[in-house]
Amino acid sequence: MEILLAIATALVARTILLTIYRPVVRVGPRELHFSDPNAYDDIYLAKFIKDPNHYKALPVSDALVSTTDPQEASKRRLRLGPYFSRKAVLELESQVQKNVNRLIETLSSFTPGGRSADLLLAYRSTSVDIMTSYLFSHKIGALDVPNFQHPLVLVMDSVLQNVWIQKHFMSPFPLENIPHSILRRIAPAMNPFLDLIESISQKVGEYTLNPPSTDDAGHKLVFDAFLSEHRDDSSASPWTVPRKELLEECLQLQFAGTDTIASTCMVGSFHLLREQDALARLKKELVEAWPDMESHMTYDSLERLPYLTAVIKESLRLSPGGVSPFPRVVGPSGATVAGCEVPDKTTVSCASYFVHTNPSIFPDPDRFIPERWLGSNTRELEKYLVPFTKGPRTCLGINLAWCELYLIFANVYRKLDLTLDDTHGKPSLEFRDYLLPLYCGNKLRAFAQLRCP
Repeated sequence: MEILLAIATALVARTILLTIYRPVVRVGPRELHFSDPNAYDDIYLAKFIKDPNHYKALPVSDALVSTTDPQEASKRRLRLGPYFSRKAVLELESQVQKNVNRLIETLSSFTPGGRSADLLLAYRSTSVDIMTSYLFSHKIGALDVPNFQHPLVLVMDSVLQNVWIQKHFMSPFPLENIPHSILRRIAPAMNPFLDLIESISQKVGEYTLNPPSTDDAGHKLVFDAFLSEHRDDSSASPWTVPRKELLEECLQLQFAGTDTIASTCMVGSFHLLREQDALARLKKELVEAWPDMESHMTYDSLERLPYLTAVIKESLRLSPGGVSPFPRVVGPSGATVAGCEVPDKTTVSCASYFVHTNPSIFPDPDRFIPERWLGSNTRELEKYLVPFTKGPRTCLGINLAWCELYLIFANVYRKLDLTLDDTHGKPSLEFRDYLLPLYCGNKLRAFAQLRCP
């Protein structure tokens, strides 16, 4: 456990080293980590390949996120891209709104004097229902489970804790080569992860036998990207890709499309409940733009609200997002990264944390200051807002993520009054690095009341 804790606190070590030796630190035999924000573009806008030693050791080694060959990745993005385009997301907006409405309804039951709500689990439940409805044509009902305790919502922290075990200790023995029955005995901590895999496998099987139509689902279905034209031929596979790849694609979409949104919403709530001036300004803007709460405020309209947009951007900046850096391998001709000459075959990375907390770009970087996004230099600042990475391997679900963030923030703070519950201790944003953040401090809990129209 001490080894795993050391790995999970690597961000702290990198921060200390880069403070002393900035802007670059050698973190391995042929591996450099940069803190200079300008290194980010040099690394991620370039056509460097993803480091196989990192990505192929992950539990989703066959998914798009782990595909190291740029040409193969491009093919997969072309196949999946139309399902995550802005046009597709706008068609899906009503589905997102239905789940956000359910979030408001559920949160409003956590009134003062009763039990408070765990906001991270609340937001995670919302995003889980949104993503499962997008993947499988119907939500799993995470928001319907009391106290946001759906197994899929709770399993995510357990899965994160196993990431470094898989990468550093089990990569020579891929999980798919070990029967689940044996894994459950020798590594009980993996049980939640195995449950998730088997649940998705079951969904894939159901979809194969009876794929719902677009008319039934109300929107285009991501699974259609993988269905073969010959699926009615019993002698042929119904899928255009191996089943393992399909399962892992679903798994990574479920995680990447859920936890980052939940974390950003929770971090935003953490700061808004502490910064009453910012909260009051946000509510004022929402009331003026949306006087009738019974009406529907569209995503397109919400994007035009400057302070709401500033709050979301600041929440993204302060949210850990993908904590670990995303390593790339320099090509055969070498490269210049932040003014440093880097030889070929060198692994390079720059974590978004160091970009988002650079004081020369974001003064008082640890403070929640939405107003920083309202100045004349907003366009320049946006260059350094990289929660979804950049370049040819940028996050596939970026359009859906923005839609979720706008609808969640706007509906929560227009329709509810949240009150911080600190009776169990002062809430903390302390986290460990398990690729994604694993929060380990006191949870952010709040009471909620419906606002008067």
